[in-house]
Amino acid sequence: MSLREEKKAATRRAISEAAAALLLEEGAAAATVARVSERAGVSARTFHNYFADIDEALEEFLRKVFATIAEQIAALPGELSAAEVIEAIIIDALNEDGFELYSASTLVLIGDRARAESAAPPTEETMREFASPLVEAIRSRTPGASAFDAEVLLNTYGIAGATAVRAYLALPEPRTPDDGRALVRRAFEVLRDMR
Repeated sequence: MSLREEKKAATRRAISEAAAALLLEEGAAAATVARVSERAGVSARTFHNYFADIDEALEEFLRKVFATIAEQIAALPGELSAAEVIEAIIIDALNEDGFELYSASTLVLIGDRARAESAAPPTEETMREFASPLVEAIRSRTPGASAFDAEVLLNTYGIAGATAVRAYLALPEPRTPDDGRALVRRAFEVLRDMR
C-alpha cells in the first residue's frame, strides 16, 4: 500500500471511529457530519469524499468491528470452544474506561442505538454480510457445524453477551469492570447449564 493509500485508509478509519464514538457517547443526535468531522480532524467536505452520510460511516465501522472480532477468535487457543472464545472476548473488552471501541460490547451498544435512533439502520442482509467472517470463525471452532449452525451459535452467544452488557450498564454507579465480567460469566454459565 502506498503512503497516499495508507493516509486515505487512516482518514476513512478516523471518520468511522469518530461517528461510532459520538453515537456511543452522546447518541444519534450528536453524530452529525459537522461533529464527526471535527472529532476526526477533517472538514465536512473531506467527510463527504469518503462517506455519503453518518449511517454509511457507521456501517464501515461495524464492518471493521466484525472483522476485528473474527481475528480475535482466530488468535485464541484452538482448544477453546466457540462459547469460551466469545465469552473471553466480551470479558476482555471490559476495562476501567468502559469498553474497547473495536469490541463485541461496542457492537451491542451501537446496534441498540442504531436500531433506535438511525434514520436508516443496516438491513438484515447487510448485517449478515458484516457477520460472515464471525460465522466462519465460529464454524471453524465447532467441528461439523454448518454455516447455519454457526449462525445460530453466534446469535445465541451474541444475545447472552448483549444481555450481560445491558445488565452491566444498568447497574448503579459506581460499577466496576469486575461487575460486568461477573455478568458475562453468568450469562454464559446459563447457556452451558441449559442443555
